Amino acid sequence: MSTPARLRRSARLAAVVTGALLPILVAAPALALDDGEQPGSGLSTALVILYFVVIPVGAFLVIAFFSVLPSLLRRPRYRPGRPWNHDPLWFNGPDDPNKALTAARPGATAKGGASAEW
Repeated sequence: MSTPARLRRSARLAAVVTGALLPILVAAPALALDDGEQPGSGLSTALVILYFVVIPVGAFLVIAFFSVLPSLLRRPRYRPGRPWNHDPLWFNGPDDPNKALTAARPGATAKGGASAEW
């Protein structure tokens, strides 16, 4: 037998042994003998409801609230071709905006685009 064939055979044998022993190793703590420890008192019904119902539902509601919050805070979006109903903003304009505004000419309003207002 050549060396690569021996390596493949050894790797297969290791995989089979690991696959056979792994469930036993995982189940070993459950199969251990009781060490004689005295169990404590059980949980009350109120604590069970709190732990398994109220806390998970509360966590779900917090996550749902934070996922919906951005859309609740967002204003209506501007769509091309519709009137602009907000105060004008000047970004990176000229040094003298009053002079630039008096010299400006209104342009044609183009329609079309994604809103399909042709």
